[in-house]
Amino acid sequence: ALAGPRALNRRRPRRSEADRQGASARFLTAVGAATPSTSASSGGDAWKDLVDFDTFRWNGYSINYAVNKSRNPEALDVLLVHGFGASIGHFKKNIAELVAKGYNVHAIDLLGFGESEKPLGYSYTMEGWRDLLVSYVEEVALAPKGLVIAGNSIGSLATLLTAEALVGGPLQSRLKGVVLLNCAGGMNNAATLDDDWRVKLAYPIFALINALLSIKPVAQFLFDKIRDETFIENVLRSVYGNQDSVDQDLVDLILGPSFKPGALEAFVSILTGPPGPRPESAMPAIEAAGVPILILWGEEDPFTPMDGPVGKFFLDTLEPRSSAVTKRILPGTGHCPHDDRPEEVHEALLPWLAQL
Repeated sequence: ALAGPRALNRRRPRRSEADRQGASARFLTAVGAATPSTSASSGGDAWKDLVDFDTFRWNGYSINYAVNKSRNPEALDVLLVHGFGASIGHFKKNIAELVAKGYNVHAIDLLGFGESEKPLGYSYTMEGWRDLLVSYVEEVALAPKGLVIAGNSIGSLATLLTAEALVGGPLQSRLKGVVLLNCAGGMNNAATLDDDWRVKLAYPIFALINALLSIKPVAQFLFDKIRDETFIENVLRSVYGNQDSVDQDLVDLILGPSFKPGALEAFVSILTGPPGPRPESAMPAIEAAGVPILILWGEEDPFTPMDGPVGKFFLDTLEPRSSAVTKRILPGTGHCPHDDRPEEVHEALLPWLAQL
């Protein structure tokens, strides 16, 4: 069930289309922030003073990224990869904390999200995002002391696929570690259709939605229903354990980019496209290379639950068999631990980074 609004997010009157477009315009003038700041950042947008925003070209498309201003040539680089519907600002709390601890921090808007391009007619795939991230590592994140890649949800799966590609090539020595925050099983729910009873049970609904999304006017109608402040807030509250982390800035972070050209087409392509490789398929190469892996899992995640096939693989199968894997289960935390309860994530992440 969807959780009702609490505390600072008391139910607000539904805003008009003009008001929502205004929220989008405000978002587009500055890359969105996420939620209330940690001790490393004073003020909602203070983290933006720590980074420079830029773009690079990948396959002819404009990709937005951020890198901290104060570079430390003796420190590790950390690349942050967001999940579905999110963007750079979702890592606001983590960027501030990592920069404060002396790390070089990168964050990227995947193609189709945030301020990155949303090309019409493009077929989104996990392999495409993998190739994008590999190019970023090759061209931007030079990381003389080594690179750690950390991702959430589909960003976590993209991180794994990127690590698999890197260990098979000349950049293997650059990769020093991988952090998985509630890794997704695929680009969409079709990935776990064969081994998750919940997905099997809901399959008729997914099939109907996919069929409806193939009809442009219907897809637009459904997208407009989803592209709604109240709807987004309720979804966020259902996947966050810490309700105080769901605020107006977080809602606007998700809502703003949905008004950009190409957002509808990206939404449809991602939901109806091939789910891509399962995370399990990337592990043999990464394990063989001995790459350290930190697994952080929100205990209350309804999207990739601990007792689902993906959660069981990472928490019950992978960690016991591999000495390179460290795991921590985060109580009272949902699908986006880094933003839901960042202090708990940092408590596990920072000591792990320090020993690499």
